[in-house]
Amino acid sequence: MSKKASVLQKCLQIMPIIGLLFFFVLILYAYHHGIFRSSTSLQAFIQEFGKYAVIVFVLLQVIQVIIPILPGGISSVAGMLMFGNGFGLLYSCIGLVIGEAIGFLLVRYYGVAFVQLILSPKKYQKFDELLTRKTKDIKKVLVVTLLLPFAPDDLICLVAGLTKLSFREFMQIVIFLKPWSVGVYSMIMLFLFHQAQGHL
Repeated sequence: MSKKASVLQKCLQIMPIIGLLFFFVLILYAYHHGIFRSSTSLQAFIQEFGKYAVIVFVLLQVIQVIIPILPGGISSVAGMLMFGNGFGLLYSCIGLVIGEAIGFLLVRYYGVAFVQLILSPKKYQKFDELLTRKTKDIKKVLVVTLLLPFAPDDLICLVAGLTKLSFREFMQIVIFLKPWSVGVYSMIMLFLFHQAQGHL
């Protein structure tokens, strides 16, 4: 391998890490300005981007899978309130499926070190337990987890990246079942949101 090719390969290897650091900075900025405190503040932030709001929302959902920055369901509820139930769910699914694909590939490439980077010690312990117990039946576990709306499917998807499950099989399962999981979960969260709003 030539020296230039070697330098290029090293640059490509560190680019995802640089990207993650950049997103960490953005997340800290958003937390400081209260953007993630409620679905209302999140909506206001996304709507500032005007015609690019959909793109920003989808990117937020991608990041949300890799770096869980929001309490469960807030981003999906915000999307449904902004774009309507149908389009909100569609944009959520697009972002979340892309995020699952990226997370799977990053774990497969960087291994456990990447998981330790993005998960809190408590979540990493849960990840480690799942990795120990579920690796042999990962396809079955992935299917069951995606069928149950409140199950930790993002963690199982990270576990899948360290198994022999092919990327193609992984994506087939996620694309087929993730919309169901997102749809049921989001509709329940939206209902609870409206109930809470009605009691204010």
